[in-house]
Amino acid sequence: MNIRDFQNYREHLQKAGMHPGLERVITLCAKLGDPQNRLRFIHVTGTNGKGSVCAYISNILKEAGIKVGRFTSPAVNDEKERYWINGRNVSQAALCRNMDDVKAAADMMVLQGEDEPTLFEVETALAFMVFAEAECDIVVLECGMGGANDATNVIKTPLLSVFTTISLDHTKYLGKTIEAIAREKSGIIKAGGHTVSILQPPEAAAVIRAKATLMKNDLTVAERKNLKNVKFSLKGTSFDYGRYRGLKLHLNGTWQVENAITAITAVETLKKEKIRITDEQIRAGLEKTEWPGRFEIIATKPLVITDGAHNEDAARRLSETVQVYLRDRIEAGKLIYIFGVLGDKNYPAISEIMCPLASHVITVTPPDNPRALPAIQLAETVRKYNDTVSSASSLEEALEMAYLLADRDSAILVFGSLSFLGEVRRITESKAMYLTRKQMKL
Repeated sequence: MNIRDFQNYREHLQKAGMHPGLERVITLCAKLGDPQNRLRFIHVTGTNGKGSVCAYISNILKEAGIKVGRFTSPAVNDEKERYWINGRNVSQAALCRNMDDVKAAADMMVLQGEDEPTLFEVETALAFMVFAEAECDIVVLECGMGGANDATNVIKTPLLSVFTTISLDHTKYLGKTIEAIAREKSGIIKAGGHTVSILQPPEAAAVIRAKATLMKNDLTVAERKNLKNVKFSLKGTSFDYGRYRGLKLHLNGTWQVENAITAITAVETLKKEKIRITDEQIRAGLEKTEWPGRFEIIATKPLVITDGAHNEDAARRLSETVQVYLRDRIEAGKLIYIFGVLGDKNYPAISEIMCPLASHVITVTPPDNPRALPAIQLAETVRKYNDTVSSASSLEEALEMAYLLADRDSAILVFGSLSFLGEVRRITESKAMYLTRKQMKL
């Protein structure tokens, strides 16, 4: 299989959509020899912050000399970034080689009259194959959408079951209340492990605690009250947490401090498994962590920031972050949005939370996604909260409009869905190269 075959197979599977349940992935992994049973896992679930917590944990483990794999979704810039080992994306050759085996097993299922696995189930099995082949010591595994019925939950007892903040999202599949969603996500807790969680809403906390008790897991909660001396700037964040003083993050966003203390609590809990991690390794791992599409600065003069806020809770956190980091741009009327979202998200709530802060909102249709909300329809909703709104026919046009509206002191914030942020980066980098050449000629 070459990379074109790899991509074509993914596109074929993507057409079938999502079908939660473990039956297909159990069968698929069995046909592959259950590679997941040769690995140890840290399993991470929640609504927002999963990817960042996975990034912090895996970088800390790398600093501790542990060979660590990481599987996350979705990709922002490159599909290979979802499969990561010790600071590097897994090679194209390794992905294609192992996908050959996964596809053969999936094809055999179809020949035997069984349902074809979904794209995410195939990708999960592929991750197990890649990490087992590389003989990773620990794999940091992000749940795709839920918990109990998520394809990643085919694993046996993880070392840790880690919970980021739980809020309303994917209600069609996970339930319409925080309690119902927490019940689905708590399905990753298995007998004999340890459970770690950020401080949750009361209804989610009760569900997690009950499941941890039932599975005889000790539960450790990362407490926000132990945070002190938190300082935010576009150059980075510093804070104290418990006995740790002067911790530094290069990931921007007020919520990243919560993600970081969740990761600290997780790796501290690993010591119960006789895994040695020093305070300096924790400090270095946090500081070296990078993660695309989370209030990420991709250009300056004007400032261009991308963020994957795609649900109501993420929008609240992004609004808070914008008011902390970009207050001067808001007050000067120099904050421009490019906003695109999928149609099954609560875009009226996101619009209400975010759009009053902007001087101008440009709506866009996320490309190449059948669930995308049309830009014109989104603009109609945004107009209820900000009457300076335009719709663009493409990402290229949206960025062109934003650059025309901006001056060197403006900020352009692109948000609403992770699915198009990689393309935004590519367009922005091309524009920056063009402007540099033009300036050189002048």
